[in-house]
Amino acid sequence: MRNIRAGLVAALTAAALAACSTVGGAAGPSAASSGGGGGGTKVAFVSQVEGVPYFSAFKHGAEQTAQSLGMSYTQAGPATADATEQVRIFNSLVQQGYAAIAVSPLDPRSMNPAIAAARQKDIVVVTADADAPDSQRQLFVQQATDAALGSTVMDEIAKAMGGKGKYGIVSGAADTQTFNSWVAQARKRQESAYPDLQLVGGVRYTTDTAQALKEAQDLMTAYPDLKGIIAVPSTAVPGVAQAVQNAGKAGQVAVSGFGSPKTARTFVESGSMTSTVLWDVPKLGNLTVWAMKQLLDGKEIAPESSVPGLQQPVKYEAGSKTLVLGPPMVFTKSNIAKFDY
Repeated sequence: MRNIRAGLVAALTAAALAACSTVGGAAGPSAASSGGGGGGTKVAFVSQVEGVPYFSAFKHGAEQTAQSLGMSYTQAGPATADATEQVRIFNSLVQQGYAAIAVSPLDPRSMNPAIAAARQKDIVVVTADADAPDSQRQLFVQQATDAALGSTVMDEIAKAMGGKGKYGIVSGAADTQTFNSWVAQARKRQESAYPDLQLVGGVRYTTDTAQALKEAQDLMTAYPDLKGIIAVPSTAVPGVAQAVQNAGKAGQVAVSGFGSPKTARTFVESGSMTSTVLWDVPKLGNLTVWAMKQLLDGKEIAPESSVPGLQQPVKYEAGSKTLVLGPPMVFTKSNIAKFDY
């Protein structure tokens, strides 16, 4: 068992970092930044960790939009989840004279002063993928609302369970606001739409894949009639699915959660997971660059906008300055192989 856990952690660390807004090398503007080439206005995105599939997919979409709008795009990020290094990279881009910078903050508290300093220089600053709500960022490009994400994952697990029975939740660190919001919305959906479902064992909090595996094992041992488990962060997804697979309960205990397609694909295709919920990452890159262009041009964001490259209109909430990509995506055995992030 120790070897299984060690292998999971080693093999999936990068992929596990690459989803659920604690998503995901060497990367600083002076070391391994990646530019879209060409001339035009310079815009940039600072990822949480560069070189992982999630942010590579973001870059793909962002570069396409930058090219279509006649802008030069650069993407950079730390080699590991290092908030101090992320701030250094952001500040370096400010000093290099980029007109607009987007960032997915690892730590809003440490990023807030850097964002304020950039705004004093009249640099357009937005957050994308993760927010710094108390900063001077001009808007937040959000993947999907917490309510939509929580409701979707609950709908998926309820469908797989036949609408009744006991289920568990294996979440991330107890103090992670994003995960707690998704869990709260999932439970709210269950209470209103699926009264015959029963949460057992409380919410199990974990910090890595190995701990998620153990918590899922403990849930199945404590509740032999357990019919489903929701794995909240991407770090929990492979651990929970592996536990179900090890127990020989694929098809008996349904698993859904918030994992990137690349993280979840093996388990979805084997039947150890029924689905995984996320969003279209390249399209998030598209929307982020489009939003920077609107602000650079001095345009107000309308309550609803049609964005080139996106099939559905995007919505903007002026009060919170939040631009929402759209509804979550559900990945199942029928479509998961099409997505490489």
